[in-house]
Amino acid sequence: MVGVDLQRALQMKRTTIVRTLLVVMAISVVGCSKGHNSSDTTTKPTLAAFNAVPDMPDITFLRVEEVWSSMTYGVGTSYRTVDPDSYKLHFDARLPGDDTATCGGDLDKDGVKDTNECTRLNESDVHLIDGHEYLATILGHSGALSVTLYDDTPHVFSTTSNNGTGDTDTQVQFFNWSSTLGSFDVYLEPPGTNLSVTQAKATLAPGQEFNGMVPQGTYVISLTPVGDPNNPFYLSTTLDVTQRTHVGFAILDATTESTSSVKVSRFRDQGGDLFDRRAPTLLRMSHVAPNAANIDVYAQENYTAPLFPNIALKQTSAYAVLDPTTLNPLELDITPAGNVGVLLDRRQIPVSSGVRSTVFLVDGSNGTVDQLLAIDQARKMAPFAQLRLVNTVPQSLDYYVIPHGNNVYTSTVSQTLSPATIGATVQFAPGDYDVVLMRQGTTTIVFGPQMVTMAGDGLYTIVGVPTADITRADILPLGDF
Repeated sequence: MVGVDLQRALQMKRTTIVRTLLVVMAISVVGCSKGHNSSDTTTKPTLAAFNAVPDMPDITFLRVEEVWSSMTYGVGTSYRTVDPDSYKLHFDARLPGDDTATCGGDLDKDGVKDTNECTRLNESDVHLIDGHEYLATILGHSGALSVTLYDDTPHVFSTTSNNGTGDTDTQVQFFNWSSTLGSFDVYLEPPGTNLSVTQAKATLAPGQEFNGMVPQGTYVISLTPVGDPNNPFYLSTTLDVTQRTHVGFAILDATTESTSSVKVSRFRDQGGDLFDRRAPTLLRMSHVAPNAANIDVYAQENYTAPLFPNIALKQTSAYAVLDPTTLNPLELDITPAGNVGVLLDRRQIPVSSGVRSTVFLVDGSNGTVDQLLAIDQARKMAPFAQLRLVNTVPQSLDYYVIPHGNNVYTSTVSQTLSPATIGATVQFAPGDYDVVLMRQGTTTIVFGPQMVTMAGDGLYTIVGVPTADITRADILPLGDF
């Protein structure tokens, strides 16, 4: 009996131990399962890039050698989810001497820059971790570029709440990426608000960020000197922000694309530049009509004083500031200089607000004159000269702009332009070039060769001008349009 009782006791003890082990194992399995689920719900890092360099051509962003997108000035990539890890971030651009139309990174992965590859402007080592949102911004100017990585906590909007409506706010971010403005105050208030210093969202020094929430609605952005809300140097048009969206505002250096003293670009869930409603509108007149002698130009039938007085053939006026109430459209009257009683041409010109424009006075049919409008909206780029071609000759012409001394008969046409046509702006490596004009599709030279010198960061226009000899033409070179 003692032996049986002892065996029963040992068996019961073994059973208890097994049950205990099974419970421990079950707890361990549940614990592992919970840990695995937690890992599954961990938010991976997100990454984006932004181009804040005003004097460079489009910049391509690459994570290691993976091309994401090409970014023009004031534009960023979309935010993408990536694995937590360490990466090299690369920024490439096509510069003079690069024999490629697009940037694909280090194509042969040899670490050496080849002629069919773009130039590597900058690279940055980063370590990205879960639960963070990163923005890599390339800053500075040509020859002095840097990359800053912004690290934020992602904001996840709730779609439910006690009353069932969820979040009704918007996440807004402001970045001071200007190299000229210094520190300033940022205001985001409904239209018509009288600003006080207590309403400033932030005082941003160069490189700093504001990240916060605002209710959905209609707003105006004001940028002012620090502590001086009544003297804004930038005042936006009205903008709408929608609930549960993310909107970034990049405060950037102004360029020749507009007349504003600052450029504000939106990104993330909105895009495009935000217009400065106090930016002046500028216009000039270029006289390239041999049928007309010296001219006066009047605006809006105001004959008390010409907008552009006494312009001679092949002369271009200085820019004049236009009355913003006269732009939709602007009426221009052309008269002989000093003779307001004779009307050579009257035209309504759809001038765009906040930009520079040139009106070319050209020969019309039957001895008349016409007006040809060009928007002077190219952005200066340090590595390249940019050239715009205009044809005011009454026949189609092939324009050759070739390295100085090259044989035009073995060269490629730069642009073919019909009469009264403005061509697209084209980038050239800085240097000396010969300009030759030929009748379209022939080897009959009507002008040239004439050497012109174009420098980096230069904006140029070459206008083909008719002459009294219909077998010949002339040109009018213009700089810094």
